[in-house]
Order: sequence, then C-alpha cells, then structure tokens
Amino acid sequence: MDVRLTFTDGSGDADGGTSDHAASLYRWLVLEPELRGRAKVSTATAGSEAGRMGGAPDIVDIVLGNAIALGNLLVAVAAWRDSRRRPPEVRLERRGVTVTLRDASPEDIERILGVLDPGEDGDSEPGRGDGR
Repeated sequence: MDVRLTFTDGSGDADGGTSDHAASLYRWLVLEPELRGRAKVSTATAGSEAGRMGGAPDIVDIVLGNAIALGNLLVAVAAWRDSRRRPPEVRLERRGVTVTLRDASPEDIERILGVLDPGEDGDSEPGRGDGR
C-alpha cells in the first residue's frame, strides 16, 4: 500500500513556502515505534528534472504492509502536526484518491482511513491495478 504525503499552508497552495515539513515528518516517522518494520519511508522532491540538482524534499512517500499500519501512520502524522507551532495541512494520496488532514481528531483520522482503505482492494497482488 503506497501513500504519498504533501503539504499545504492552509490556503491550498502546495508546500506554502515551508520546505522543511517533509524532512521533519520523515524524521518523525522513521523514529515512530508503531511504524518500525511496518513502513518504508522515503522523501522526494516534486518536479525535479533530470540533470538538475534537486532542492529540499517536499514529499514523503510511504509503503505500508496493511491497513493497521495505515492507521498507525495517520496517528503519527496527526501527532507530528500537533507538535508544530503552525501545523500545515497534510495531503495524503493513495491510488488517485487525495484527502487532507486538517485536524487530529479521532473522527477525522477514522474518516481518512475509510477513504484511503475502503476494504479489500488487491494491494497484495502487485501490478493488478484497481480491478474494478
């Protein structure tokens, strides 16, 4: 299960001029005990072109093993946001579906989990696609 995280400043603009979010969240997730061994976390730079040096990372990519790990990821991202003085909105994208985490309420996390992992979707079969 692949999930991509990007950031907005609340106005809807990607990154919002705060390029340290990806690096900070990456460090937070790598140290998160509930994700150790259940998630592969990496960073990327959006729009980097071949032959050009990339800037600071502004995307966090995560590969998860199951829906439980997705729930743990959402809780960890919410905790990271709560630790920030001015928390950015975090956009989570999976299989073409994008949702935005704006607050850390249990209801918001449950809603996002339901949207990103609506049930049996065939992730255990690489290359299968949507199949619906």
